[in-house]
Amino acid sequence: MPLRRISLMQRNNTIHTGHKMRGRMGESKKETQKAPSTKAGQALSARILVAEDNKATGDFVSKILDFMGFEVALARNGVEALSLFIERSFDLVLTDLEMPIMDGWGLTHCIKERSPSTPVVLMTGADRESVLEKVKSTSIESVLFKPFSLNDFQSTVQRVLDPRGGVS
Repeated sequence: MPLRRISLMQRNNTIHTGHKMRGRMGESKKETQKAPSTKAGQALSARILVAEDNKATGDFVSKILDFMGFEVALARNGVEALSLFIERSFDLVLTDLEMPIMDGWGLTHCIKERSPSTPVVLMTGADRESVLEKVKSTSIESVLFKPFSLNDFQSTVQRVLDPRGGVS
């Protein structure tokens, strides 16, 4: 039997508003609303490019994003990622810092040169202080330090895609 992917919001797909409404015969019922599924708030699914040379990390990040309802393209180095970026448009780029051929700094520079409004999130296990110091002089939107929690990852992606209030 195949496993079903289900999020907490999908499993508990109703939320109580706290307002009461009258049912038949005067009984009181709680009014409920359908909670948005993880994909419902993304009428037009965002396209995310992931650049990660570590196969396990790249595959894991891609699966999480797919589960969140995003369209995902995975590249194993900066040059491959840049090639995909030039071929297609993306709403967000998640890039590892240390990759062969072209690192995350170089990839970010090339992406921002072509599309300054495309947000870039850096994923790294490098020294926090030195990375944050260098980020100050770039247009990187956010940094995720490995290992990062699933909650941190999801909230960062949502915040960067919709800084006005997150993606549902």
